Amino acid sequence: MSLDAVSKIEVLCHSQRREQVLDTIESSGRIHLIDLSELDIPEEESFLKPASMNTEELVENISSLEKAILFLQEEVRGEVEGSRSSPPSLKEEELMLLLEDKRLIDDARRAWFVAVQKAKLEGALKELIQEEQFLLFWLELPVSFEELRRKGDCRMVAGTLEKEAIEKAHLLEKDIPLFHLEVMQFENKMEKVVAVTHESVTLDVMQALSELGFSQQDFGTRKGMVSELLETIHLEIELIRKRMSALHDRALILALEIGRFRTLLDAAGLLLERMIATRSAYSSSHVYLFRAWIRTADLKDFTEKLGLLGEVAVEVIEPEEGEIPPSPLTEKASTAPYTILTDMYGQPTREDPDPTPLMAPFYAFFFGICIGDAGYGIALALGCAAGWYLVRRRHGNPRLFQLIFQGGIASIFVGIFLGGWFGIPFDSLPGFLQAPANLLNNLLPGYQPGQPGQEGFGVSKNFLYLTLGLGLVQLTAGIIVNLVKRWKAGEKFAAVLDQSGWLLATAGLFPWLFNHYLLNGALYNVNGPLDKVFVYMLAAGSLLIFIMGGRSAKGFGKIGLGAYAMYGIVNLLGDVLSYSRLFALALSSAIIAQVINQIASMLMHEMGIPVLGIVLAIFVVIAGHTFNIAMAALSGFIHTARLQFVEFFGKFYDGTGVPFRPLRYEPKYVHIERE
Repeated sequence: MSLDAVSKIEVLCHSQRREQVLDTIESSGRIHLIDLSELDIPEEESFLKPASMNTEELVENISSLEKAILFLQEEVRGEVEGSRSSPPSLKEEELMLLLEDKRLIDDARRAWFVAVQKAKLEGALKELIQEEQFLLFWLELPVSFEELRRKGDCRMVAGTLEKEAIEKAHLLEKDIPLFHLEVMQFENKMEKVVAVTHESVTLDVMQALSELGFSQQDFGTRKGMVSELLETIHLEIELIRKRMSALHDRALILALEIGRFRTLLDAAGLLLERMIATRSAYSSSHVYLFRAWIRTADLKDFTEKLGLLGEVAVEVIEPEEGEIPPSPLTEKASTAPYTILTDMYGQPTREDPDPTPLMAPFYAFFFGICIGDAGYGIALALGCAAGWYLVRRRHGNPRLFQLIFQGGIASIFVGIFLGGWFGIPFDSLPGFLQAPANLLNNLLPGYQPGQPGQEGFGVSKNFLYLTLGLGLVQLTAGIIVNLVKRWKAGEKFAAVLDQSGWLLATAGLFPWLFNHYLLNGALYNVNGPLDKVFVYMLAAGSLLIFIMGGRSAKGFGKIGLGAYAMYGIVNLLGDVLSYSRLFALALSSAIIAQVINQIASMLMHEMGIPVLGIVLAIFVVIAGHTFNIAMAALSGFIHTARLQFVEFFGKFYDGTGVPFRPLRYEPKYVHIERE
């Protein structure tokens, strides 16, 4: 197994060596620091106290850099910087030297200041444009805004009134001599109007107009004529746009430093990471005390490196009572991509076996079954190989591409034996492509070419039984792994009896069940002695499960717990049936591929569109199969992971261990050349 042994160490250094110690810890990427600030200080170390480190200024600088970079990227997109093929590589010393360039951080603050000023101007411009639109709406207003607010014997009110109500409003003029309605032309359902009334009839007129749907406009504190205000606003808009243009030009100049801003951001992030790590230590005026977990295999090399620094001491110490060590994993190159799945589920405890190499072959093969098409597998493998190369070139982590690449290779193998080639009907394939699928089908009893539901697809329902059989193999492997795990934990006798019960029940139930209800007696004679052997195996296994399941209880509790344990056989049956989803996904992917080809064929031959039909058919084939590959890969990733997490891991794996999280800064924009 690749679950690595770990040692707990204590590093004591002079305060002058603190930076060098942290540099060594971080650059190694193999040290899991323990946060001592949350622990009680022992009496023998009472002269120490939790280390303090003021990071406010650095955090502020990082915030300024992030905001400045984001602003400059959006502001000068396509005007200054081109596409970046790969991040620059810098040595750690070169990166940290940038932190001494005060002018660069000042430029970043200036860029953020420009962003703030521009945002304010954009807000002001938006308000002015809204005001301009409002005034243009009331451009025909014949009086100043002051007249609309003037109090006296004569009152004027402006607002809107529906066109249909204009005639009724004019009738009010005849009934009320001290009222006049001035209509301003406007091409809409609403008319802009000004009502002029004597103070004595104002209330009556307003009530009557309100009943007609009149909506009075509130002009606030605006003063002067509309045309005068518009002229002023136009001047202000022009001035703001000039200032924004000047700020844009300034941003263009500052954007010439955007590459150095990014590098400085990573340098500041690296320094912040180490400062935060410092706060996990104990300290006094002269010394710093760090505690950490390290792989035992790395201990000698790490101790030697710290020894070169001078005033540094490293000591291996015993873990505290009840302290849980982390669980670092070191996988082989072939299984390393599958740590993505292990991390998603949970880290192994020290008692758990490493599930990654146990899961990897099953996952890759099951993923290939879900794709079920050799052509799709080739396309998927080539695409992931390209993604793998590009991510590696940018010094990223290509684990996901590596995992799907292996699934693509498995898809090629599975597709060859399923007769799947980009959804081409099986009968249309050349003989050498049909041969592997026929070979597979002939190995399984009961296959008859041309059965209903099999036209155009080279695999019969027997493939469903094969997926169930593969699920049974994986579940049996999980039971055996659990037996080994418990044996190593000291439960030798109990583990053998308990897991033997499950192995006997599994070996007895499923051959009998498959032969009687799925294969119609094709495996063996249902009336022969072998049939009774499987029944006896199931009975013996059930009895062992019943006895071992109730052994921890007393009295009638033994019967209850034993019966509940036996019910697990039904759950085991459900687990095996869960693997039928592999067949369902392969079948659905194949059917969709065939439908895509049929649509393309219709466009070419049946639509009567000579040139355009061919173009549309090519588009449908490329877009349709690309979409189908993407959906098949997504479904395969999710459902295959579910089979591992629920069915397989549930048999032996707890996944409640502590993750091994070494101190290691991962830059965003540069690649740090570390020793």
